[in-house]
Amino acid sequence: MKKKKLFKKVGTENEIVILNWQDTPEEEFTLYAEAYHQVAKEAVAEFQKYQHPGNCKLPIDDFRAYPIVFLYRHSLELYMKAVILVGTPMLEIKNIAKINRDKLLNTHSLDSLRQQIEKVFSAFEWDWDLGTPNFKTLQDFRTVISELHEIDIGSYVFRYPLTTEGDPSLPLRFEFNLLEFCMTLDSLFPALEGAAYFAYEQLQLEYELRSEFFNDI
Repeated sequence: MKKKKLFKKVGTENEIVILNWQDTPEEEFTLYAEAYHQVAKEAVAEFQKYQHPGNCKLPIDDFRAYPIVFLYRHSLELYMKAVILVGTPMLEIKNIAKINRDKLLNTHSLDSLRQQIEKVFSAFEWDWDLGTPNFKTLQDFRTVISELHEIDIGSYVFRYPLTTEGDPSLPLRFEFNLLEFCMTLDSLFPALEGAAYFAYEQLQLEYELRSEFFNDI
């Protein structure tokens, strides 16, 4: 057996990381999303150093936006999938169209996930006022998801300079306020994380009520 060069299990306790330590990957979507989001926020904090007087941002520094936006987009996808996966059983309880699990896991389409998460919210009868100025209505949510989906349909635009057809991934001089982009999604992620946990709690309560009902028959 070849000696490992990359994934060595030697070092101090602080150097060694343990992944998939519960062997329950379906329950870790929110943890994945939170981890990607945390790394993205740390990168944003580094980028913000250029906002202080005396610090000058060079054109090459704008390339930092690529991994930052990718991490935010990936976090969003994971949070949305977390809510959908946890909430799917309620769709069956309410006789709402069932979500295809395999298609869900294989898609990177934010618009497709948006349609599915709307079904989950409907099944739980949740309000779309997420408690933040950017997300007061369903239309607010749709607008943000639609804008990001239109720019990055398949989660590759901010990862590669070219499309598979050899065209530029982004239009010429694609300009936007990176900090505003991040702050908007920063206000959405806690609501999605809360929805995933709340869905789990509501389902447990629903199962308990149904169990008591059938036991009384």
